Amino acid sequence: MAVYVWALISIVTAIIGYRASQQLQKPAPVANAKVIIVGASSGIGRSLALGYARRGADLILCARREDKLAEVASECRLLSSRHAKLVIGDVTTTKTQREIERAVVERFRGRLDYLVLNAGAISVLPVEELWDSGSTDRDAVGTRADEALRKIIEINAFAPINIAGRLMPMLIASKARVVVVSSMAGLIAAPTRSLYSASKHAVTGFFNAFRMEVERHGVSVTLVFPGTVDTELRKSAVDAGGRAEVAGSTKGKLSAQVCAEQIIEAGALRRKTLITPFKYWISTVLYAFAPDLVERLAKDKYGYA
Repeated sequence: MAVYVWALISIVTAIIGYRASQQLQKPAPVANAKVIIVGASSGIGRSLALGYARRGADLILCARREDKLAEVASECRLLSSRHAKLVIGDVTTTKTQREIERAVVERFRGRLDYLVLNAGAISVLPVEELWDSGSTDRDAVGTRADEALRKIIEINAFAPINIAGRLMPMLIASKARVVVVSSMAGLIAAPTRSLYSASKHAVTGFFNAFRMEVERHGVSVTLVFPGTVDTELRKSAVDAGGRAEVAGSTKGKLSAQVCAEQIIEAGALRRKTLITPFKYWISTVLYAFAPDLVERLAKDKYGYA
């Protein structure tokens, strides 16, 4: 046991030292950078758009909700006096992905400094409820669960993967920074977040491999793993059916603005990962040595203790 304790202390100390050294680095300037943000209409995406606009970046903003995206674009204009190009549409469709590619070619002439992949969906039902163990109509239950699974995988995994693949020639030509907003659920699963965790683990695995392949071309990939952020994401869960109350944190949430500022800095520094808040770094280390403890904490957070 003593060996494990010392190993844990050593790893935590190394992480803290690594984080401290990164704080001394100077981020690359974002002024005049060509930035596209996918999923920019609210929450973290909105705060990212405002943060990049405040720094003087040229923006292409993409999301489904035209009214919300137009509001964000207006706010960005007040901060930078520049017009943001809008791409309205469902990012899971080939049509919208093609429009994103066309916008980069036409607006930025093929140059792309930052590709920020933030669009996402969440799931909130326990497995037993999702596959309704009390129902005798197993086909109907299976169809409903399958629809939720397909939707969340398409939004959280297929869309960012396909967009990055479609834009790869421009990413390589520009030696761009790719920033992917995943989740702590993409590293450590939690009760009631089974579908969400599956989709985030998928995108984490892909972009870790993608990074290793494109680094030789000067392209960086920053994977972001936020804990609970104060957004309205849970209200539009793929499996919630409009319910008002769902399991999860009710306090101590990270603000979308603080999270966005950290993401912008991490991308500018070409950091491979950003885990925020910092306490979740400890969780990832603990999970390697004491998974039962971390899972017990997760179960307690979501009411399964």
